[in-house]
Amino acid sequence: MRKTAGLLLVGSLFATACALRPPRVSLEPLGTVGLVEFRTTAKGTIGVFAAQVFLEVVIKSQPGVRIKELGPEEALLAEVGADRPTSEAAAALGRKFGLDAVFFGTLEMSDIRPRIDIASIITSATASADVEAVLSIKLIDAREGTTLWAGSARDRRSVGQVSIFKGGGVFFDARDPKEAYGDLVYALAHRVTRDFQWRRGLW
Repeated sequence: MRKTAGLLLVGSLFATACALRPPRVSLEPLGTVGLVEFRTTAKGTIGVFAAQVFLEVVIKSQPGVRIKELGPEEALLAEVGADRPTSEAAAALGRKFGLDAVFFGTLEMSDIRPRIDIASIITSATASADVEAVLSIKLIDAREGTTLWAGSARDRRSVGQVSIFKGGGVFFDARDPKEAYGDLVYALAHRVTRDFQWRRGLW
């Protein structure tokens, strides 16, 4: 009897640990949320692609959320007379587009390690490279100006279709962003959106 009771207890604890738990942050009650394309230190379309992947992951995690894509950060801030993503800028975008909250994000690229020797190349070379990236995102209330959520994720991956210019400049090719740096961006997006995802156990 004791053995049976023990097995039942273990089974119950295991089922509880494996049960799906709701997201730590629910976006649907917020209303309409704006998504600004992520600002990035790299040239090319990686910032646009990262915002799209982030959007994809969030919508799959919380199907009822209402997200409005707004466009490039620099142009949007210029429209509302701002030069950086402040609470005032979020409020102005909220009034302009009918938003209740706004996502702002930055994608920083560093530690570019090309897999070829470019010392003898005068202008540029297209190659694969080891890249470390940090994706940082804030969700700002467009009515009260408070920061509702903030998250960041870091990863290092080998990416392809990278042009490395003399002086250290890097350009991410736009022809096939998923093939060039898809693994890196998807890893960052899934990590930074953990609070929005259904999860198992206690993590």
